[in-house]
Amino acid sequence: MNRKLAQTRPDGYFAIRVFHRGRRGKKDPRFLFKCGCCDEKLEVYYGEDTLEINGVMGSVENWRELLLPLLEVKLPGQGPTERAATESRSGPDESGPLRGLRAARSG
Repeated sequence: MNRKLAQTRPDGYFAIRVFHRGRRGKKDPRFLFKCGCCDEKLEVYYGEDTLEINGVMGSVENWRELLLPLLEVKLPGQGPTERAATESRSGPDESGPLRGLRAARSG
């Protein structure tokens, strides 16, 4: 885990600093992610089947539905992912968590 401030990555961004704290009494274990160049932070508490991210509580499955599509997004110039290339040939999958957003954009 990186804990040093201002460590640059090969892609030119600062490396995110990661800290972990185990369960303490009734408090769930936590990951603390800090910006690589300042003290901005993101706290993630996790339990058996829940995640609390910066004070927003949800089930693991709910967070998965919300965050995984964001991780699959490619920035301009990065090229399409295998999944995106498949979707462009066969059309978008209308069963995913963003189907309502897709329908709203196209309608």
